[in-house]
Amino acid sequence: MGSYSVLVFSLLLISSIIFVSSFESSFADEIIATSTGFEDSTILELKNNRGNTAEIDMVRIWLSGENEFKSFKTEEGWMGKNTPQGVIIFTSQNEVAPGQSVKFGIKTTENNPIINWKALDSKGEVITSASTSVTKLEETESKPELNEPKIVAIKENSNFRFIPEKPASGSDFRVVGENFVPNQSLDFYIEDKLENSVKVDSNGKILFTSKLPAILDDERTEFTLQDSGGNEKSLSIRIPQLENREIADVIKLSLGNTPQEAKRGEIITLEGMATPNTTLTITSKNVNGDILAIDTIEVRFDGKWSYDNLFAPDLDLGTISIEIDDGKSKALRNIEVISAKLINIKSMETSVEAGNTIVFVGSAIPNQEMSVIIEDAINTEIFSRNVSVGESGMVNFDVEIPRGSVEGTYILSAFQGNESGITTFGVGQEPEPILIVRPTQLNFASGETVNVEIQGPVNSQISIILIDSADREKLSDTLNLGPDGKEIYKIESSELPNGAFTLNAKRGESSGSAIFTIGLTTGSGAISIQTTRDDYQQGEQILILGSTGAINVLLDITISDPDGKVIKKIQTFSDRFGVFKVDNFRIPIDAITGQWNVNAKSGGNFKDIEFSVTGENKELEIFTDKENYNTNELMNLSGTGARLSATVTIKIFDSEGVEIDELNITAKSNGEYLTMWQIPADLENGEYEITVDDGASNTSTKFTIN
Repeated sequence: MGSYSVLVFSLLLISSIIFVSSFESSFADEIIATSTGFEDSTILELKNNRGNTAEIDMVRIWLSGENEFKSFKTEEGWMGKNTPQGVIIFTSQNEVAPGQSVKFGIKTTENNPIINWKALDSKGEVITSASTSVTKLEETESKPELNEPKIVAIKENSNFRFIPEKPASGSDFRVVGENFVPNQSLDFYIEDKLENSVKVDSNGKILFTSKLPAILDDERTEFTLQDSGGNEKSLSIRIPQLENREIADVIKLSLGNTPQEAKRGEIITLEGMATPNTTLTITSKNVNGDILAIDTIEVRFDGKWSYDNLFAPDLDLGTISIEIDDGKSKALRNIEVISAKLINIKSMETSVEAGNTIVFVGSAIPNQEMSVIIEDAINTEIFSRNVSVGESGMVNFDVEIPRGSVEGTYILSAFQGNESGITTFGVGQEPEPILIVRPTQLNFASGETVNVEIQGPVNSQISIILIDSADREKLSDTLNLGPDGKEIYKIESSELPNGAFTLNAKRGESSGSAIFTIGLTTGSGAISIQTTRDDYQQGEQILILGSTGAINVLLDITISDPDGKVIKKIQTFSDRFGVFKVDNFRIPIDAITGQWNVNAKSGGNFKDIEFSVTGENKELEIFTDKENYNTNELMNLSGTGARLSATVTIKIFDSEGVEIDELNITAKSNGEYLTMWQIPADLENGEYEITVDDGASNTSTKFTIN
């Protein structure tokens, strides 16, 4: 029976065009038909509505136009016969009960057939008769098969609820559910009428809106979710009549202003207006449309509502959509989730040539001085400076890259207390993806979890090897970096002995490493310490060498300027030979000249040494372009000797000491600053004073208005 040749209806779709039927019958019909086609093959599915009373015993199909059947295939338990009149008659001993479905496969001489069909019961009476046509749809990854197994979407712990909890007769309501099988389909019935067909998202959640019909006499109504395998979850509640419910004044749903960005771990308040005493659903979704969180709130009696939205600390960076739904309308807002780091600095240009100046901008902790260090492509510290941060927290400073600097990718590290920030830029070339590996602290207690921060190319896979101080491998692993290129790698120290360890991370040609210790304590015995030279220039790197009477002990190294101000604190340790060194400190280029102090301390043991810093200390100066001015005239203000890249505050006072104006500018990397001031038109003639302060020193000058 050649015309009955077996068809392979598994449609493997590789950049192919897929066709899916449009519904010719409505949800009110007893039977719903859909068809899926590819080239000359089509699968027709008939689903017996759950609310139907009849069972499908026979199906007849025929084609419109000049199209003809080439072959067909049935599900197991069904038989088919192609009549001379061009009608295929399908019969079965297993009738299709309400809520069940059946599929038939056909091949036709022409693509995209219009299929006419009749479904009959065991008495030969027509249940439904209609036609379904194949229409073009976008490419999809679905692979429809004739005899595909029934997919189970409902699990034992699947559940759903309504918002509001008890919807009124004739009203809209929302259905919220969770713990379903991801990416499967469900049918939603009110009593026996199919109201919605919904798709479960990738997190196993559902959220959709439906409408109750008019229900009389406060009847109890059954709501059911059913999957293609016939599994069901039901709720039965008593529905109050709409006329028995007090109706509030309808207010259009609105959402007020929200920030464009939010940090992980941050809470922002959403607020707006809606119909009083109604329930709102707040849904957060990621860029793929997957539901991250669902919550509900009640609108106040005056129509106002507010909601504190938490951006979880482990949330992926990127755009998050927040949707407010009152059951009839929605308000949508997209918010960019950014890093929770308090220090966020980047360069204005991705690369510069050696000998040029690179500008950095960003934000940091307000009113707290920030230490900045730059390491070149061979991990040598080439620059160190303290940068003042004002009330706004905004940072703007520039750095001159010395002539003859090596080409490659440079790292800028910024520190404020325990907070840090990292950014990269290129010298002589565009920056290459690199790996930055840093433990959150030097020493971890035995049994404590070791946390190592790793930063690299976004969404990349990193190979990790941990070795001890004797170069023995202790573990190897792989790590996937997130969309921000950052991840915390955790190591259980209970599985490791006390001592020093090196964590090496590698991706392709990029690599990075970091040293941490486990279980080390203070109490070093006698400490010896020295610098390789007695005298250094501003901006030079310093090497500190030392040893301890005991091995494997922790030390705190404190470096202070001649005024006693702590410039750098470094935690280090002596190795298994009792030796330690500090090679990651560069004297700031704006350092105070004189005798500097290095203190090494471990428990009750300590040792001090001194070294000399020489260079040119410039006093803070302020200049005006002339001595006498007229009102409404522009004054040019300039100066030298400011702390490098510090915020310079300029104030103008009248002869009685009343402040007229205040200007705030940032000094250049050489301590120079320049700005202009518009003299107000209403100032009286007389003598005025200008004061300048860079946070460390101040000066003043006077001018006259004629």
